[in-house]
Amino acid sequence: MISRLIFLLLVLAPVFATDQKTESSAEAADANCSQANTQMEINQCLGDAYQKVDKKLNQTYSGILKKQDAAGQARLRTVQRAWVKYRDANCDAAAARYAGGSIQPSIHSECLKRITAARIDELQHVYALNP
Repeated sequence: MISRLIFLLLVLAPVFATDQKTESSAEAADANCSQANTQMEINQCLGDAYQKVDKKLNQTYSGILKKQDAAGQARLRTVQRAWVKYRDANCDAAAARYAGGSIQPSIHSECLKRITAARIDELQHVYALNP
């Protein structure tokens, strides 16, 4: 019960606090996680939400990559590889605080989802301004 309360406070509160008109793809993907009743369901829901956002990132990245010249592609690949390493290390560290706990997968998936959604926004912003 306590882990469920902590989860709701840390993970779902920002979803309910957002304006529905400006809801990001990450928030939309996990909006139904509030319906999960067990930690296993929460873990699965957030894992699925991350997978949806990761798919969107791959589509966005591929689309942008195709529009770059050879030098631009090389730069973008280098930056993306570095970003993936950062994302993974950052979320591993965030989840490590809950090592052994049933909430650890939720913390990890939510971190991956949040940072991946931010990367999508960043790519869209940077490359929309600098095609």
